[in-house]
Parts: sequence; C-alpha cells; structure tokens
Amino acid sequence: MNKDIIRKEIAELRNNLKLEDKKILDKKVFDLLIKSDFYKKSKRIFIYVSYKNEVDTKEIIYYSLKNGKTIYVPKINIEDKTMKAIRIHSLNELYVNKYGILEPNIVDKSCSELDFDLIIIPGIAFDMKGNRIGYGGGYYDKYLSGLECKIDKVALAYEFQVIDNIVIEKHDIKVDCVITDKQLIII
Repeated sequence: MNKDIIRKEIAELRNNLKLEDKKILDKKVFDLLIKSDFYKKSKRIFIYVSYKNEVDTKEIIYYSLKNGKTIYVPKINIEDKTMKAIRIHSLNELYVNKYGILEPNIVDKSCSELDFDLIIIPGIAFDMKGNRIGYGGGYYDKYLSGLECKIDKVALAYEFQVIDNIVIEKHDIKVDCVITDKQLIII
C-alpha cells in the first residue's frame, strides 16, 4: 500500500476518535512514556507540539517542564522546508502560526542537537521495525538526517497507527521506539 493511501486511512481513523476516547488513549500513551527508560534518563527533550488529533503532547510538555526537564519544540520555515529546535520555558510562549500549528514566536534561540538527548516525533503510521510515515513534508527526515550524534528517537501513536509494514525510501529515518496506548515497541 502506498504512503498516500496509508495517510488517508489512518487520518480518517484519528478523525473519527471521540474526544473522550482520545483523552483516555492520550493518558495511556502519557503513562507509558513517562515510565519508559527513554524518558526517565532524558534531561533535554525535543518534542513536537500536538496538532488536531495527534497524540496530545501538551500534557507531556507541561509535566516535563514542571519536573525540571529542558524542553525544545519545533519552529518550521515553510520557504526552505527546514525546522529548528527552540527552547521554551512554558506553553504560554507558543502562538498559533498561519497553518494553525502552535510554535515558538522567537526564531533566534535555536540550539544544536547536543542540547537534547531525546526526540519525540510525530507521524501518521509506524511499523514494528521503526519505520515511519510522516505528513509528507520531510521536515523531520531532513532534520534527523543532519544530526551528527546518536539521540534516542521516540514516536507517539495510537495502537491503530502501527501497521504491518512500511515501504521506506532512502531518505526515511527510523525511530528507536514507538509508544502507543497499549505497548512500548523498542526497535
């Protein structure tokens, strides 16, 4: 099955989640994440800010900041299709950009990958081998391919986003772990 069909089918499943069911699933993902060794050993986390029906990360960001972890979130540049990691101290530092996505308002506080030890990545679908289908923009694949050091990459997903097999392309970057509402899949 090609990536566009998978994107459409998984997006439809996520769109059909009832709000109460989504909150329950989000809490299960949150609980598995904060109990994971990936999270426990991390001090500096680069994490996406959830958008629409993605696994909620705002609670993770709030909890992490409250517990002394340093948080970085993405700031995208549409023109050159790049992404920077920007440190935040509060969710209040985020604004809604013209695409409806929360991101930092400041553009000059970017950091190097040496500033974080865990990256939490969004996506549409994942398989048991760590392969990922993103949204098609290539932001994360491009960003991750430029990293010079080994940083744990964890994806958050609902169980129905884990599929049997994803056909990858040479530019696709794998994750080290997928955390769903039912399991922690360590690759």
